[in-house]
Amino acid sequence: MRQNAKDYLRRFPPQSTAGTLSNIGMVLIGNALVFWLLWTGELRAAHLIALVMLETALLIVISWLLQRAIPRKDWLEQPKPWRERLPIIIFVMVWLGGAYSITLAMINGYPDFIALLKSPQAWIETRLYIPLLYTLGLALVHAVADLRHYRRRGGPFVSEVGHDAMARYLTLVLGGIPFAMPFFAAAIGGFKGVEYIAGKARVDPTRSTLAGAAMLFVFSASFWLIEGLIDSGVHGWAIGFVFAKLIAEVLIVCMPLIMVRIVREEASKPAAAGAS
Repeated sequence: MRQNAKDYLRRFPPQSTAGTLSNIGMVLIGNALVFWLLWTGELRAAHLIALVMLETALLIVISWLLQRAIPRKDWLEQPKPWRERLPIIIFVMVWLGGAYSITLAMINGYPDFIALLKSPQAWIETRLYIPLLYTLGLALVHAVADLRHYRRRGGPFVSEVGHDAMARYLTLVLGGIPFAMPFFAAAIGGFKGVEYIAGKARVDPTRSTLAGAAMLFVFSASFWLIEGLIDSGVHGWAIGFVFAKLIAEVLIVCMPLIMVRIVREEASKPAAAGAS
């Protein structure tokens, strides 16, 4: 695990706090724009689903082709046998197919989605080709950077295109349960807040009672939030999907920070063992 994290950090070194906050800010601005377009009706929900699906497929294909240009011994991970991969692939395809079939029915998005499948003209009329071409162009730029970094530093090969594909893939997976993401965020965030405020609850019965009541309130409020989103129909779905998209992209932006922590924790274990 530590070696994988070190290999990752060779390709994506951690930035300063200001740099990380800047990247998160760009993610927030981008998602705010998407949310605004969905809310005002300029971008319909089915269009966003189709766009993310096609972007994910394109990025996965480019990442796969890019990896095949690298000697197998320098891959970050060796591929698992098909008998291990196939059940996971089938599960993901069934999950995404079922989740988005229900979603399109719920938001009345089938006409828009089918129109995109029938004719390229629909992509032109909705201007979805613009973000698609932008994604494709950025992927090619990242692919060139990946190859240059590999030729300069050697293996193992860590791809930024794979990075981009993972962000889209996570968006699809989390976006399949859009109403669940605000619920988990509200519930977990609320519980952590109560835990922080009532840090001495275990030794103070009064605080313990108040903390329990507060957690019940947070749990109930989380359900009220989801009920409100569901009642809002397409707008509620838009909030949930963009929130899931935001979580996926922020997670990818913060990945170097996670890898740094893994390296530090793994390095501290031998020291702690030696001291004992």
